[in-house]
Parts: sequence; structure tokens; C-alpha cells
Amino acid sequence: MHTDSKDTIIVTGVGGPAGRAGATWLAARGHRVVGTDMREVESPASAFRVVPAARDPGFPDALLAVAREERAALVLPTVTEELPIVSRMRGRLRALGIATCVSEPPGVDVAGDKLLTADRLARQGVPVPATFPGATPHRAVAEALGFPLLSKPRFGRGGRGVLVHRSLEDMARAGPEEVVWQEFLPGEEYDLNLFAERGGPIAAAAVLRKTGLKDGLVGNATGVERAVRPEVAELGAAAARALGLEGPLDLDVRARAAGGLAVLEVNARLGANVLAAPEVLEALEAAWRNGRCD
Repeated sequence: MHTDSKDTIIVTGVGGPAGRAGATWLAARGHRVVGTDMREVESPASAFRVVPAARDPGFPDALLAVAREERAALVLPTVTEELPIVSRMRGRLRALGIATCVSEPPGVDVAGDKLLTADRLARQGVPVPATFPGATPHRAVAEALGFPLLSKPRFGRGGRGVLVHRSLEDMARAGPEEVVWQEFLPGEEYDLNLFAERGGPIAAAAVLRKTGLKDGLVGNATGVERAVRPEVAELGAAAARALGLEGPLDLDVRARAAGGLAVLEVNARLGANVLAAPEVLEALEAAWRNGRCD
């Protein structure tokens, strides 16, 4: 696909940190960026359109209409709940000459489910924390994992809703939504930003050490700094291949107390801290320009 600096790119979820970061970088590169969100938000995009929430049955047609009306060349989804939908829209967008840069549905579906992610990666030999379904009796979880241990939403975005539990009684604090129980790893945490080409090659990788976490021991990063940890990048690349993912990816990796690393989260989209990993955005732009996003 031929592109130039004036081509229009739609960035979804532009009110969120990943969407805002992607829109900021693309706009600075001279692209016309149209941001979408389910409510009016301020953003660095050149234009803004409201679309329904991903769970709304009207979301696919609304996004398709925006892409058509804005004469988009690329649709870049950044909202976790939108990824399975946009992935399944690739054919409809392609028919309009509009590229996407998102993984195939099987990989997106697994990455959006923390229980399936842990199971699939473990079966493929990729280290993950010990993980149990939410229906597992509390005492059995505690005996297997010891304290502290974690609960986290089975379907959710990054570090939101993660709780640290220090006793059987405390486990009752787990959220009302479906959760998974997971081993707590006490070591340093890294935000790994990748761009995976179709078929598995990693075009760009940036390891960011998290300098602070929103909820102390867990949660989203409050700050990051570049780190030279090739083993973190190698582990993330193995996880991406195991799940069959492509495009921009954001993974959380943490160290164990006794050494070694494990993959905590896999997000099949741009990460919130991608402005600290510009090589991933450059790889995205190059893949799009050279017809490797469809």
C-alpha cells in the first residue's frame, strides 16, 4: 500500500494512555490523526469522533463508518476490549483499502484472557506465575501459593483491579468480577514493548524498568526508565510467538526472588509507555508503509 505523511490514521481509545501516546507520536510525524473514544476527550489528534463502547453491538459499524468517512489508510486499535472486534473486521476494512495492525483473532482472544494466557504460555514452556481459576477453593490456593498472593480480573486491562492478599480472610476482598489467583513475584517489574512482524520476527523491542507502581507492590507503572535486559526481550519474544501475536505488543515481566523471569501480562496492542519506546512506533510505521499491516 502506498502511503504518505498526510494519510489519515484512526487511533481508537484516544482518551486512554496508549491511544494518547500513539496519537501524539503519529501526529508529530506529520500524519493526520483521527481519534475515537466513547465520550468527548481532549487529545493530540487532528480530529475526534465519538463511537460506541466496544460492548455495544453498534461499535463495528460505527468504527467502519468513521474509517470510510475520514478516508482512513490505517486503523490502530488501542483498547483491549476492541481488539477481538477489530481483528475480526480486518476483511471488511481491507475491502475498503484500509490497513490494520492487529493480531489474528485466536491470539487476541487468548491474550485478553489471563487464565488462558498463563495456561497457553506454560504449555509452550514460557515461564509464568502459578495461576488458578477463581473458582478454586481459597484454602487450596493458599496452600499452593502461600502468602502474599494475588487476585486479578480474568478479563481486564493491564494492572487494573489487581489485589495483594495476605491471609485467607483477606482473600474475600477479591473483586466481584471473575478473577484468577496468581503467585506473587517480589522482584523488579519490566514493561516490554515489542513490534512483532507476521510469522514471529521481532522488528523492535524496548525494555522499560518500572520505577514505581500505582498500588505499591502491584498496578500500572507510575514511571519507567530504559533498561538493558536482553533476557526480558527474549522472554517476551517467546511469549509473542507462543500466542501467535503480531503488531505492537505490551508485556509485563517480573523477576522471581530466586532469580529468573516470568510473564505477568500480555496486551496485544500499543502500551501506555510506548513514547519511551519510539523504535516500536517506528517499526509500526515501517510495517504499514511497506504493506505488512492489513
